[in-house]
Amino acid sequence: MKSSDRRLSSLSQISLFIKMSASLIVPVLLTILVLSLFIIKRQKDILYLEKVKAGELILNHVVNNALFPLVGDDTLSLNMLVKETTYFNGIVYAIIVDNKKVIRAHTDQTKIGLTFKEFENTEKLTKDKNTAYVTYTLPSGIRVMNLSRPVKFMNRIIGSGHLGLSLDYINKEIKKETFPLVYNILFLSLFMLVIVIGIAFFLSKRLSRQISEALLPSQENPLNPSLPMITRNQVTVLFAGIKGFRAYADTRDPEEVLEDLNEYFAIATSSILDFGGYIDKFVGDAVIGVFGSSPLQADHTERAVRSAVFMQKALQDASRNGNQLLCKVGVGISSGVVLSGHMGSYAKKDYTFIGESFKVAYTLNVMAGPGEIVISKDVYQLIENFVSVEPLPPREMLDRTEPWENFRLNNIVEKKSYG
Repeated sequence: MKSSDRRLSSLSQISLFIKMSASLIVPVLLTILVLSLFIIKRQKDILYLEKVKAGELILNHVVNNALFPLVGDDTLSLNMLVKETTYFNGIVYAIIVDNKKVIRAHTDQTKIGLTFKEFENTEKLTKDKNTAYVTYTLPSGIRVMNLSRPVKFMNRIIGSGHLGLSLDYINKEIKKETFPLVYNILFLSLFMLVIVIGIAFFLSKRLSRQISEALLPSQENPLNPSLPMITRNQVTVLFAGIKGFRAYADTRDPEEVLEDLNEYFAIATSSILDFGGYIDKFVGDAVIGVFGSSPLQADHTERAVRSAVFMQKALQDASRNGNQLLCKVGVGISSGVVLSGHMGSYAKKDYTFIGESFKVAYTLNVMAGPGEIVISKDVYQLIENFVSVEPLPPREMLDRTEPWENFRLNNIVEKKSYG
């Protein structure tokens, strides 16, 4: 089942949806990313300070309780203090030294009595009022932050306490504790993206509807709403019809013919509207488009020709899907003065165009072969600077007695962009 008409009608909405989604998602993602990085870094800094603060409290406990054992040379009590620190995770060592730099207590008892040596290859050294902080790497590869604080008695330093915190353990704990935060941020980001996509869909749908309404003809004058109800305009008429439609329809099921026709009408209509034209009417297998000038859209003849070229290209491309009806479309284009307005009886009135140009466009359509575009002399004179044409032999046109010169359009030489 073909649905080209529905696909074509939704192309603008899809394009708007993609553009609007991108314009909304990018700033939202950037905002979420910046805020997330800031929040995560802030949380990591807070957790890091908490771990260091916990180490300071343990060190203070050791130093405050080492005073009298150091004065009394109570090695057993000092080592009991050091042993208490092993119950806390992330502590690499605890050391108590006297004022002669001799280790009096150590979590590694083989080092008791040795001379305390300053740390080598330190990375960072900071001090505050009571505590010194230095980071370095042990030969085993463990990164350590050493916290040290003097032991004072009567305002005299009688020793010092050292506590080694594993930075790797601290970072591991920080990652573990920040994971829920990262998870919540990702969930919130996904929720925000869903909301943004929903907003983009709603706005694109609404904007697409407004654009579609803007393209519909005005109830007063579809070519120029500022003009009166009945007016005289210089317009260009595009007449597209199928060559050999009856023979084509006789060999196929009605349902298939209707599908093929609907696809053809959808492509022809879209091609006319995209170049600022107005669909005057559908007559059998023919589509009649009218291009007029307005303050926003001039050069109606040029737009009509470009619309026809675009239409034939779109029809040829779409015919590859199996709809051979699309290869049989001929187009005739003429230009002239027409009357336009609401005409009819008291039972029904429609906005209608009346003028010789419609007859001429029909005759040119009859002259055009499948996939061809035939233009009148007056159309060619207006666009001859950017088209390549092939003159056609003169022929009698309806009730006219003089021969007219007509041209088969080959291609557009110079292209311009229209938006």
